[in-house]
Amino acid sequence: MTMSSPTWQGPPLPKAERLDQVTLDLPPPPSVNRLRRLNKTEMRYHGVWIDKCHRMVTKQFADAKLRGMSRPSFGEARVEVLVQLNENMKLRDADNAGKAVLDYLRRIEIIKDDSKQYVRRIVFEWVKPSDAPDGVRLTVVRI
Repeated sequence: MTMSSPTWQGPPLPKAERLDQVTLDLPPPPSVNRLRRLNKTEMRYHGVWIDKCHRMVTKQFADAKLRGMSRPSFGEARVEVLVQLNENMKLRDADNAGKAVLDYLRRIEIIKDDSKQYVRRIVFEWVKPSDAPDGVRLTVVRI
C-alpha cells in the first residue's frame, strides 16, 4: 500500500499533511452481472469476496501502520480511481468489476460516496499478472 502522508479520524489535518494517494490490492471481484442476481448463492459469493477483501486490506493497513502511516480516508475530497485488473482473471469486461470495487471503497470509508460529486474519474485497465498479483490493484488519487 502506498501513501504519501498519514491520516485517520479526528480533526482535519493541515493541507500539507493530507493524503494524496493510496493503493490497495484486492482479490478478483464478482462481476456486476452476478451482483444483480438476487439469490442466496450470489449473495453468499459476494459476502465471501467482502470477507477476503477485509482480510487483505486489514493486513495492508497493519503493515502501513508499522511504517508509521494511518488508515487512509479521502473524506469529502474529489478523487480519481484507477482499477488495474489482472489479465488472467475470468471477467470478460473490465467495467464489470467496477461496481463491486467502488462499493467496497465506500464500505471501508476510503471514499465518502461513489457519486460524481466525489469520484470524478474511473479508469479500468488490464495489466500483467505481476502488476495486480492478487487480482485487482486499486489506486485512489486526490484531485
